[in-house]
Amino acid sequence: MGTEVKKCAVISGAPESDLSYYKKYLNDRYIICADSGYKKCDALKIAPDLIVGDFDSSQKPDLMCEIIELQVRKDDTDTFHCIKEAVARGYNDIVILGGIGSRIDHTYSNILCVNYCFERNVKCVLVNSKNMLTIASGETVIKKCDYEYFSLFALFEKCTGVSIKGAQYDLDNVELEPSSQLTQSNAFKNDKVIIEIKNGKIILILSND
Repeated sequence: MGTEVKKCAVISGAPESDLSYYKKYLNDRYIICADSGYKKCDALKIAPDLIVGDFDSSQKPDLMCEIIELQVRKDDTDTFHCIKEAVARGYNDIVILGGIGSRIDHTYSNILCVNYCFERNVKCVLVNSKNMLTIASGETVIKKCDYEYFSLFALFEKCTGVSIKGAQYDLDNVELEPSSQLTQSNAFKNDKVIIEIKNGKIILILSND
């Protein structure tokens, strides 16, 4: 018997002018809002299941859902608390929405949230209207659906045995240092691309901008 797939969406508070892309990610998912992220649910007329935050940037909402109120002085961001709560509750397919914004430090923190999930064998992606980011190792298949381009970067340490098949720029068994930009802005040649990493892990970014 395989592990049951439990889907969750974490909605963070990064300012966004267009929320229309959210709807395709929210079907059949348990919805957790990080602090002011609940305002996006209100704008979309979607009810959250859980709100987690210290409410230093927004008023604590008066909603009929579970609310976990955090201390303002804490070690983890509101979004990271949401991710930890989701993993603790057994969710193993998580999408982070509203986590790519104008604050680079906040965006990088959310990339680390994706890595936290990866280290616990939990599928997690960070998305906005033009990009999708995840962490990968081993063999990964990506399909040309909504995205034209993809990039990979060695995460934290050198990756070895990196191969790409089906792209405009294929590779065969190369090494990637964390500072390498060799694999930025590749494009699909076929409908699907196969990426293989023998050792290490990568940040995989799909883009359409």
